Amino acid sequence: MIELSTEVAAALTEGRPVVGLETAVVTHGLPRTPWPATLPLPHDRWRPGEPINVEAARAMSRAVLAAGAAPALTAVLRGALRAGLSESAIAELACDPAVFKASARDLGPLLVRGASAGTTVAGAIATCAAVTPVPIRVFATGGIGGVHPGWTTRPDVSGDLIALAQTPVCVVCAGAKSILDVPATFEILESLGVPVIGCGVSHFPRFVCPPDPALPLPHQLDSPDEIARACLMHWALGNPSAVLVVQPVDPTLAVPIQAYEAAAARAEADARRAGIEGAARTPALLDQIARLTHGASLRANIGLLLANASLAGRIAAAMSAQERARKTT
Repeated sequence: MIELSTEVAAALTEGRPVVGLETAVVTHGLPRTPWPATLPLPHDRWRPGEPINVEAARAMSRAVLAAGAAPALTAVLRGALRAGLSESAIAELACDPAVFKASARDLGPLLVRGASAGTTVAGAIATCAAVTPVPIRVFATGGIGGVHPGWTTRPDVSGDLIALAQTPVCVVCAGAKSILDVPATFEILESLGVPVIGCGVSHFPRFVCPPDPALPLPHQLDSPDEIARACLMHWALGNPSAVLVVQPVDPTLAVPIQAYEAAAARAEADARRAGIEGAARTPALLDQIARLTHGASLRANIGLLLANASLAGRIAAAMSAQERARKTT
């Protein structure tokens, strides 16, 4: 059912840590153009002439590797569900103008159609959970989808939330995307029984913006070892849901909430006028906000993607060590 790269298959067979990664950020979430010359590079290994979406995928993979785990980028590629992508596969996805965006509900039809798609959080964690011989238990992304503004008149709610309620994976993120109704998203997570654990933060993060001071977190654990133990205990008790681990964007990169909200309001108005809806809405909003914030939201987005990949790698390594220790006692 799922085609694994040689590296991912070997790591899973040998009981080594693996981190799943989404690819909707590559296919729909980030620009396909090189890094703007007016902005400082995200890090010293960033290749400025390469498309941002391709370099981001490479950089996230390197961050996972540096933390001691194997990266498993997930995608649908020409009718095959993949976990672990080659450089050529990443480039193919990143450059295909007709590529789809796959939530969990879309995987079956897209596989039958022989299509290609980047995976959302829901699509990626569904893939991680279905991997054999053992599932991938840790996953990293930028920010989860959630409840969109205006949900009381038009209930636009991401499938990510339902997937989190049903899939036993540790999901590392910077909270919910800032364009969402973050308080409503936070409430839905509680209603769905998804534990939210802060790492280095006591309030719910808002993606590229500082954490929301009005949303205190129920739990804070600041070491990968503690987080890994909490995840394993959660699942050992029979809970079917994900564990959402949130950490804030680097304060030096965070976009002030007032500036972000002003840009988001203008982007929302532009999207309504253009009739942009459905899966195309979030990418269009994020692209417009990046322009309106003069690249500040883009810098923050890349920074949190790499930080989350690194933390996920450390959690996966701790979880793998704990499971090995349990088997030998």
